[in-house]
Amino acid sequence: MRVDGPLPIPENVQPQKVASSGSPTQQSRPASVGSGQDQAQLSVDNDRIQQLKATLAQVPEVRQERVDALRQAVSNGSYRVSDQQLSDAIGSDLLGRVMG
Repeated sequence: MRVDGPLPIPENVQPQKVASSGSPTQQSRPASVGSGQDQAQLSVDNDRIQQLKATLAQVPEVRQERVDALRQAVSNGSYRVSDQQLSDAIGSDLLGRVMG
């Protein structure tokens, strides 16, 4: 792995104090660490998540105006799809089924 320079430390991350032996001090070491595995702890802004959930709940699952416009375009013959658009859609659908 190549590192070009110092990486900025996010504001919500506090570096651990290191004892002179190079290991974390006893009071800053999480109790579950002991097997030598790396661990990460992420903070989540619960208020922001709740705000996003409320906003998402207001978005209709079906955009009826879009459905009506497409239905009208198909019925009057003005809806056109290129071969490339069709093949891309089929490929995306198949990939979604394989990956999902």
